[in-house]
Amino acid sequence: MLLFGLNKGETDMNAVGQEIQRYEQLIDDLWRVSLARLCKSLDSIDAPLLDYWQLASRTVPCLMGLSTGHPKLTGEGRPIITSDLVLFSESASLARTQSRWYRLGRKIDDGGPLQ
Repeated sequence: MLLFGLNKGETDMNAVGQEIQRYEQLIDDLWRVSLARLCKSLDSIDAPLLDYWQLASRTVPCLMGLSTGHPKLTGEGRPIITSDLVLFSESASLARTQSRWYRLGRKIDDGGPLQ
């Protein structure tokens, strides 16, 4: 997750650039897989070996709260948990998850129905 700010100048542009490059590389790989080009280049993939591996899960930053106006999770004041948080600015009241932007209303610390 990258922190950014419209008013306080808290955005680390180097970190933003690195994240853009990381996502561009992921997108390139997704295109290669979707176009069945990955198998042709498996021998040339320079990747570390992961030995004694297993599937696992991990906790990632996300938001939870009461959503209104969500295009897929309809309703007013509907409790949701978002997808992975990518960009977050409390000062700008904005958050970007892997799926979409969110406008941030009141924080739970301000009191509310989830406390």
